[in-house]
Amino acid sequence: MKFLKILFVLSIFFSCTTEDDYVPFQIEQVFSDTLERVVKVDIIYVQPSTKSNQKSYNLDEAHFINNLNGSFFHRYGIGLEMGDVKTLINDELYDLRDNRGTESSTFLRETQDSYKEDRLSIYIIKRAHTVAIAGIGKDQRALITDEFLYETTAPHEIGHALGLFHYPEEGNIMSQIRPYLRKDFTLRQIDVMKSRIGEMKSN
Repeated sequence: MKFLKILFVLSIFFSCTTEDDYVPFQIEQVFSDTLERVVKVDIIYVQPSTKSNQKSYNLDEAHFINNLNGSFFHRYGIGLEMGDVKTLINDELYDLRDNRGTESSTFLRETQDSYKEDRLSIYIIKRAHTVAIAGIGKDQRALITDEFLYETTAPHEIGHALGLFHYPEEGNIMSQIRPYLRKDFTLRQIDVMKSRIGEMKSN
């Protein structure tokens, strides 16, 4: 029992590694006009103090949100709505190589003052500046390295940000097994996310 408690704690605070997430995946997109829960999403580009230009990420934010909705969330009655696009100047978060083993705590600490409690915040950093992190998610915040924005890493970390833990079943979006096969949430996971979004909007 003690071992299970330790494992549970580690699963909350350990960052998600790359594994084999680069394998292409195909998910038929589904869009819906009938959504039970909608949450605004802020896109926050992390830059070092020596360079402040979000264009270096070359991301079409609207297309990114649209892809998440069609591939992963609309089919479950959950909608992501484009919020603000901002830049966060933060040398420590931009270069996670300096924080081996403490990436999650660094992420939460360094983003504490830059997110809004009534929405989801997605922080983006350059892949070249990490050790082995595809993404981190917790407390309404997700960090995703730019090369993984269109992989299953994105919905996986959003799931963490909305209160979900890792799930042992292959094919589940919260699974760490063969990430390229991730495509589904369980009914329980959907309920947790909808409940969390409802709590966020009521704050």
